Amino acid sequence: MKLSVKLLSGLMLLALVTVAIISTDNTASAAADGKVYVTNKASNLTTEGTGKPTARKTATAVYGTYASVATTGITARDIVSNSDKFIVTVIDADVNSTTTVTSKATGGNTGFDLGLDNNHAISTSGTAQVVADFGGSGGAGLDEIGDIVTVTLDDTKASPIIGSTSDIKITVASPAAHAGKTVSGVTVHQIVNDGSASASTPAVIQVRKSAAGADVDGALIGWEFVNITYPSSNADTLTVTLKSVVDPTGAVMVLTETGRNTGRFEGEVQLIERTDALATVKINSAPAGVTQVAGVDRVPVIGGPVTVEYQDAATSGTATNVKRTATYNVDNTVPSVTITTPADGGQSQNRLPSFTGSAADSQSGLDISTFSLRIDRTDDPTNTTMVIAANGTPGGTPANIDTTTLGSDGATSISWSYTESTALPTMSPSTETPNNEVDFQASVMDLAGNVGYSDAKTSGTGADDAGTGRNGNQPHVIKIDQKTPSISSAVTGTGWDTSASPAAEKADASSIKVTMDGKIDSTSVAPSDIQVVFSNSGGTHVPTAIDVKDSVLYLKLDTTIPSNNKPTVQIKSGISDLAGNSANSGSKVATDGIKPVVTMVTSGGSGTGTGSEAADSLTKDKMTITVTSDENLNGPPKISVRVLTSPNQVGLHTETLGVPLGGNQWKLVVSKGAASTGDVAVKVESTDTTGNLTTKGDITTKVYRLDTALSAPTSTPANSGTITVAKPFITTDYSANETATVSITKATMAVGSAAAVDVTADVVASADGLVFFYQPTDALTNAKHTYVVKAKDAAGNTHTQTVVFTKSDRKDYVLDLFAGWNLVSLPSDPTDTAVGSVFSNTGIKQVVSYDATSPSSPWRIASQVDGSFSSQTDPGLDHVYAGPGYWVETSDFENQTVSLSGPTGPGDSRPALTTIATGSGWNLVGVVDQSRVQTQKSDNGTSLVRTNQAGSGVAVTVQTYFDTVSNSRQYAFDTVTSKFRALVDANEVKIGDGMWVYIQPQANGLLPHIVP
Repeated sequence: MKLSVKLLSGLMLLALVTVAIISTDNTASAAADGKVYVTNKASNLTTEGTGKPTARKTATAVYGTYASVATTGITARDIVSNSDKFIVTVIDADVNSTTTVTSKATGGNTGFDLGLDNNHAISTSGTAQVVADFGGSGGAGLDEIGDIVTVTLDDTKASPIIGSTSDIKITVASPAAHAGKTVSGVTVHQIVNDGSASASTPAVIQVRKSAAGADVDGALIGWEFVNITYPSSNADTLTVTLKSVVDPTGAVMVLTETGRNTGRFEGEVQLIERTDALATVKINSAPAGVTQVAGVDRVPVIGGPVTVEYQDAATSGTATNVKRTATYNVDNTVPSVTITTPADGGQSQNRLPSFTGSAADSQSGLDISTFSLRIDRTDDPTNTTMVIAANGTPGGTPANIDTTTLGSDGATSISWSYTESTALPTMSPSTETPNNEVDFQASVMDLAGNVGYSDAKTSGTGADDAGTGRNGNQPHVIKIDQKTPSISSAVTGTGWDTSASPAAEKADASSIKVTMDGKIDSTSVAPSDIQVVFSNSGGTHVPTAIDVKDSVLYLKLDTTIPSNNKPTVQIKSGISDLAGNSANSGSKVATDGIKPVVTMVTSGGSGTGTGSEAADSLTKDKMTITVTSDENLNGPPKISVRVLTSPNQVGLHTETLGVPLGGNQWKLVVSKGAASTGDVAVKVESTDTTGNLTTKGDITTKVYRLDTALSAPTSTPANSGTITVAKPFITTDYSANETATVSITKATMAVGSAAAVDVTADVVASADGLVFFYQPTDALTNAKHTYVVKAKDAAGNTHTQTVVFTKSDRKDYVLDLFAGWNLVSLPSDPTDTAVGSVFSNTGIKQVVSYDATSPSSPWRIASQVDGSFSSQTDPGLDHVYAGPGYWVETSDFENQTVSLSGPTGPGDSRPALTTIATGSGWNLVGVVDQSRVQTQKSDNGTSLVRTNQAGSGVAVTVQTYFDTVSNSRQYAFDTVTSKFRALVDANEVKIGDGMWVYIQPQANGLLPHIVP
């Protein structure tokens, strides 16, 4: 039978693999089932029972916690160091693998020379002695019974010895005839070093000659070299799967054997609050912003639990791949701690207060030994140092409470009490009467590692909820007070507004704010207990009412306190504080808290009118500002003046000091400088000798008006314009740029080069005094006319307006006609509407219109024969008007001249409003100019213009022209190309055009008129 090279190679590989398996003792039949345990690294509580490490304590359920992402504020939590870490333990002897290792000398002949033959010395290697004498007699080595040598197994230092001395075998290495035989008469005396400290530390043993059997007779023949064989094992690894509520899929974690032959495998896990950066289990890595610690895996959590799964490949029975699990509970709720007595904010004379309270935790349970009550015993009257600072630094003195009497660890609730045995506070000197605030705070931890603090402000919001305490938990504060109440300060001008919600302080010139050195019992205070003596012999007053707010008394008087007065507040009878101390006397001079009463007036402007146009409100340049105070100031008032022009304001003065006039009066003369017309704001800041500031005005509110020029008006007719009306209204309009009243000082009218005639008396002003009208008495001749107006505004500014215009006759309208069919319209009614008078050219053959309001007979046709028109339809076409469109057929290119109605003049009859009736479907309509302005010779073909509300001309589009109807299509006709032009909404309509437009009824079924 022939074997191929490939087959032989495969067999050789199989043989090598078989050898490797044989050299590893990892039996498939397990001695015991695998177990999984979890341990809180901080508390050492573990689910493991018998066999656990000494420091660990068995618990039915083990809890842990995690650090909050927030580090400050009410959402932050403190935790015990390492309470966010737990240890995963798997005990499975199956996974622990052992090997058999043979050690030989590192130099010389193969094997160790133990000196078994008298003819050989013990072997050495380099500078390190591999075999050394340790004890016995005779020559070197084991040549006599009782001899001991020390053997260093340097060549197998990476493999430590496991087991005992009986597990170590000594066999013959050479000569070859005896190789492999067990050496008799020698035994392993002891294991000096098993080599497990590190991979670079070799194992060391001692071998003893215990009996005959080796070559000891001096002959040349003997077992001269030996091998030492022993069992060894490395630290193995296995894997488990970590899962949490936020990552149910989890990830595989590697556990490492705690020793080379323990069968105990462990790894460390850290719990981290779930964020976008950490949403899945991180194996030997960390999310952004978290420092990575080698060998520590991270598990994201919000709540619990965390599950550890281990696949037990072989069990004590026949089952395989059995899932073993352990659960690590997560508790992220801090334990609650309450202090029942003394009440926060309370006051007492008792220096040995009693403290009571409770603590609770419904999940992991309380760690009783961690309970602490910290009390501030120091002489700290204003309580500036907290017993537990906002940064968590503990202060004060822990109360001497025996926590073993409070209960057992894991309890869900406890009650506690403590009575102070040392007088609070510790006064310096000890004879000083206490009037001190004392703070205190309790804390406790739960078995998961969360830290809870008592909170004096559990129902507050804002500053009350997250004030100076750790994570928003504020220390409790009481006041120990044995001092008689006294007045700390008094200030005039501040009262208590009970009508506000909530009640609050308010400025009040008939009130005094009196601050005592502690909180006052409001029931002990009556108005008659206080009297107020005004300075400067101002008399004695008894308050009409007193409002008490904590340590402040708000005294309401029946008179106004002068702004510079400093009254004395006197206690006349018993006023008690909350600690029960009473005062029957005491006084304090009040400081001046009332702002000076300041007035500011303007004068000296150029305004010539009344009200807003008077000299104190209007000027074209200078204005005088006068400031008066009812008391002495600490210096001249600061005056700021700003012109509120747009877009940039102009500052004329910034905090310029007023010029003293004596008698608490100052002035400032303000010039216009480079400023132009605009409202002027004035701000005056005045401070009395006590520092009370009064501000009058601001830099955004008008005080007076600066008007530096009379702007040029708008004139109608415009300069260089032309009119056709014989007796027009000539208007001069200042309203666009002026607010001050304008008066006409002189108006003249001149024809050509003739002398001007004074017409001032004939000029009529509008109600607001800004628009002026002049209508000539006699009709104007066709000539150039010059109208000159001289005006003056209320600020004194003047302006002369000269308008030169031409009066001429109207020029007849001209329709552009081309040979063939023309689609046209008229912008106003002809002066003679007869069809023959309108279309008088001899080349015109037919005129056609279309009335959509008569759907049964819409066409109207008039034909010209021998210079005379006759209607070809019934109804006929006898007259031509503005509104309809007309088809005009002509045989030549002669334009048609038409005399149209022009604009109405002053005194003419009211002009009629032209509308165009419509029908459903196609309508033939024209372009109408309601103002009749675009009705002369040069207007045909120009865009129709309407005057808007502001008086500006705006071109009319198709959309605007037809905005009163529901239209969908419209066309004009180009005679030159004989094509219709589609019109869109944005197209401007043209004077003289006829248009076809398709109109449908509106939603209500109506067909309104077109209103051009």
